[in-house]
Amino acid sequence: MRAMIPHHSIAILTSGRAELTDLRVCELAVSILEARQREIDEMDWLIADIEANGPARTPAEADARPVPEFDGSSKRTC
Repeated sequence: MRAMIPHHSIAILTSGRAELTDLRVCELAVSILEARQREIDEMDWLIADIEANGPARTPAEADARPVPEFDGSSKRTC
């Protein structure tokens, strides 16, 4: 999972730096930024939870440690 964070970070950098003139493409870039940021936040949370509590190996263990909702806000606007 740790290897996925740099991959998602590259998508954030690329979408954030792209010079876009079409509003539809800009809105797509913003949605990509928001989704990838949420996913990175979730991965960071999962890594910390697994390090602190070990892996959730059963549905009951997973249900007892639900992943919180993350905002995934973007600094980019269209």
